[in-house]
Amino acid sequence: MNVGPAIRERRLARELTLVALAELAGLSQPFLSQVENGRAQPSMESLYRIATALGTTPQALFGAHDPSALAPTAARADDEGVPAIDTAGESLRRLLLPGDTPFHVVELVGLATDFLESWHHDGFEALYVLVGPIEVEIDGEITELGTGDFFSYPAHLPHRYRSVLGRRARVLLIETQLQAAQQGAHSS
Repeated sequence: MNVGPAIRERRLARELTLVALAELAGLSQPFLSQVENGRAQPSMESLYRIATALGTTPQALFGAHDPSALAPTAARADDEGVPAIDTAGESLRRLLLPGDTPFHVVELVGLATDFLESWHHDGFEALYVLVGPIEVEIDGEITELGTGDFFSYPAHLPHRYRSVLGRRARVLLIETQLQAAQQGAHSS
């Protein structure tokens, strides 16, 4: 799925030039231009940097941008229309509930067999292991989880995961959008 138009839309809404966004994200302006125009696909790390520079998450770049416009939807197991981010060597991330919602639901199909770069961001995350075992490292501490186990943590702590199962591991990730949740509370 091409995420370029959503990046451009959010960049323009924040009144940022490509050069300014590139500087904030630590990426090159020509690369960002190619991403926005659909000529390049960012890695998960690059997408994370872009989203962070835009004040959002990678998952929010997919799907509806207006929470009031969301309608009841279903994501079927065989639905090829479900937005996905395929991160080479790590996982296929099926974005079951993307967009500007108070939380995101992401199915991780496959995990890296070694720990990759850790992530940290605003919000809160929870993992439910569909097919394990997996290992989760939170702020330097490793926790082993098996099939059916649940684990939650503040997302501002550095976190990453791996599994000896590689592409056979499956995890359901629930991630809050702290900013969206706060906005929802203030508008009630």
